[in-house]
Amino acid sequence: MFETLLLIRRDEGFIVSTVRRNLEQRAYTVLESGYDRDEIAKVKDLAAVIIVYADEDLDDVSAALLYLKEVCVDENRQIIVLGNPYEFEAVSRLVSSENIAELIERPINVESLVAAITTILDEQSMQQRKRCILVVDDDTTYLRTIRGWLKDRYRVGMANSGMQALTWLAGNTPDLILLDYDMPVTNGPQVMKMLHGEPGSSDIPVMFLTGKSDKQSIMEVLSLKPAGYLLKTIDRNSLLETLDNFFLDQMMKHSE
Repeated sequence: MFETLLLIRRDEGFIVSTVRRNLEQRAYTVLESGYDRDEIAKVKDLAAVIIVYADEDLDDVSAALLYLKEVCVDENRQIIVLGNPYEFEAVSRLVSSENIAELIERPINVESLVAAITTILDEQSMQQRKRCILVVDDDTTYLRTIRGWLKDRYRVGMANSGMQALTWLAGNTPDLILLDYDMPVTNGPQVMKMLHGEPGSSDIPVMFLTGKSDKQSIMEVLSLKPAGYLLKTIDRNSLLETLDNFFLDQMMKHSE
């Protein structure tokens, strides 16, 4: 099975070339990038696994490593780091150890590297079999909280505006959208109307997220006939139970 890897390194040195050649001999396609945020952003979506080749001085590449942390958190990804214990500590301070799948010390054992790659690919394969939920909310703190609650059970996409949601939907099809009712510029009802106007997203069920619990506000939400609505005060267990029941109901309807 051919898979594409992204190898982030400072320079094209002997060890980097050896690592790349060994991976290519095992039928992997290896893309390379320097420690540059824009360069990484251009190729990260093409790669199934990201490998970081660390070196002695990482202070001048902190912006790229912080960007990698954003990628890991937003896209539920993990990286493999190649280096020595000192470099592992330096990378972990910026990227966070929970986003690092494996630390492989030099001299690099290629079999250990391939095993780490295989583990990540297997986990990604399991993730792909999970239902996907897109959460849309202008409050990034709330977005990350909801993602943290859902990520073990669902694949989670995130967008902090209506336009970002539409961009995300151009390349993805979730099983459900959790949509903030009150957003600046383009609010939830407007986003829902745009979704229903597009053939690719017109059938995706939408549940509104709302911070308002008064009767008039709830009636306004329900008048749009969403798949449901959730108060933002909902706790983790209640949210998971609501979503599980929704998908169970969907499955039963489709089996009739």
